[in-house]
Amino acid sequence: MLQPTLRILFACGIMSSTAIAQNYSPCRETPPAVTREFRGAWVACVYNIDWPSRKGLSSSAQQGEMRAILDQMAQMRMNAIIFQVRPNADAVYSSRLEPWSPWLTGSMGRSPGYDPLAYCISQAHARGIEVHAWFNPYRALPNASMPVSSKHITRTHPSLIRRFKSYKWMDPSHSATVSYTHLTLPTKIV
Repeated sequence: MLQPTLRILFACGIMSSTAIAQNYSPCRETPPAVTREFRGAWVACVYNIDWPSRKGLSSSAQQGEMRAILDQMAQMRMNAIIFQVRPNADAVYSSRLEPWSPWLTGSMGRSPGYDPLAYCISQAHARGIEVHAWFNPYRALPNASMPVSSKHITRTHPSLIRRFKSYKWMDPSHSATVSYTHLTLPTKIV
């Protein structure tokens, strides 16, 4: 009973509790058939939560860990990975505007020697898994004392940065922040 109610809520918007209790949809008598399930997993790189397992691994070790994650997902019949590609105004892909993420090499701005997003896409697609890029648009740093590269937004555009507790955030109310965030998106995603 819960699944049809959820489908109705998403398909038709908010309904009264009476309509929900009766499993009634103002849109149609029965909910549309589910043609495909989204079975995915988040893979975070910030603090090396999921991938890579630690900073400074060689590119081949990082790639091996990514393959192992994707193999496990395929074995579990998952069809999507939500891959964190921009944790702290840094990049897990080749970017002309933002530095390489320190969660890859241990040093912000140091290249891991390959493009992890491109690698993830090719390996995921080989297993029938789609890739969804998880992009943190406004978090600049999780810890204000974290060392940054000269390309990091806290140095290139300090007027856009606001501090909150130990974090540094890009000010979302500033139009330049919105423009900057759009510019930093990966230019080629397949």
